[in-house]
Amino acid sequence: MSYVETEDGAELHYDERGDGDTVLLVHGWTMDAEYWWQKNVDVLAADHHVVSYDLRGHGRSEAGDGEHTLARYAADLDHLVGALDLDDVTLVGWSMGAAVVLTYVDRYGTDALRALVLADQSPHFYSEEGWEYPLFGEFSAEALDGVVAGMHAARAETVKPLLGTFFAVPPEAETVDEMYERTARTPTEAATAVLTDMARTDLRPALAAIDVPTLLCYGERSAVFPGDVGGWLEATIPDAELVRFEESGHCPQWEEPEKFNAELTAFVDRTRDRDTRVAGPSA
Repeated sequence: MSYVETEDGAELHYDERGDGDTVLLVHGWTMDAEYWWQKNVDVLAADHHVVSYDLRGHGRSEAGDGEHTLARYAADLDHLVGALDLDDVTLVGWSMGAAVVLTYVDRYGTDALRALVLADQSPHFYSEEGWEYPLFGEFSAEALDGVVAGMHAARAETVKPLLGTFFAVPPEAETVDEMYERTARTPTEAATAVLTDMARTDLRPALAAIDVPTLLCYGERSAVFPGDVGGWLEATIPDAELVRFEESGHCPQWEEPEKFNAELTAFVDRTRDRDTRVAGPSA
């Protein structure tokens, strides 16, 4: 097993395989790379250099002494990119991983990147006037407090129903149990801390830092983000293209893996050997 150590002493587990253009995969909240990219890594690594890793406090990565915030996770991502000497990277973020990717681009720029892929994530979670794309179609600070309290009081009873909403077709109970066991590896304090930070962080201003081609992969049947946030992002980010996954909910890489892998591979090929820098959107 391979690890890199952050400046605060946390060891981040990563997996590296294949040759070719580099694709770096960032998983979602309380998930881990091995489980949630299992339908993608082997296929992609046949023709690409694929790096996946566990966010701090997730999977086999240590929680460390640092805060569990998007900023901290973005700093870890920057550290990993530097430690592995990665360049010309297609950076892929799914769910909270997309929020980490946006925070990374906002704070560290795109010098190491060729392109971005954002999968089923909204840049802003809360309901407010003029914003049509909150979490679950309607979300508030009070709703967040309820989720956090539920996780501390009865984590399984709170999280398992949420996992069911991730999919267009809910998985069997045994599969939800298996998924929950993976998510439970993230300590509750870490899970609730980063969820709170993500919910409170408005990443719409971060879109102005995007100056590379961006592929948007959004599930047409997503209950997590039921509005057309993918269409909004396509209209907002220059040089963005949207792929709609008609049979997917929140997890297109899992629910339609063949299409996801093919679209990602084609996108990497299209962005090879071209001037990828574009003017970012106005703030």
